[in-house]
Amino acid sequence: MLRLNNKAIRMAKRALVSFGMCLFLLFPSFGWARDGGDNWRNLSPKEKDNVLRNYQRWQNLPSRDKEHLREEWNHWQNLPQDRRDQLKRRYEDQRRRPND
Repeated sequence: MLRLNNKAIRMAKRALVSFGMCLFLLFPSFGWARDGGDNWRNLSPKEKDNVLRNYQRWQNLPSRDKEHLREEWNHWQNLPQDRRDQLKRRYEDQRRRPND
């Protein structure tokens, strides 16, 4: 009888520890999923319209153009920060300069 209870207690402990570990590992993902909506709620109506318009434009692109844009984005992300800043400044200077 004692042996049966001991075995049952051990199995219950194992189940509780397993359940606790699962919850421990899943809680961060629940937080990350919830955080995504907060950013959308903080946007102004104009910014939301801009996001939706860009998303529709993305959806209407041919797949080869989407792949090209993904490659460009990956290239941009892999650039060092100082090089990105330099390119941003150069782009802003060209935008401000009147057409010759």
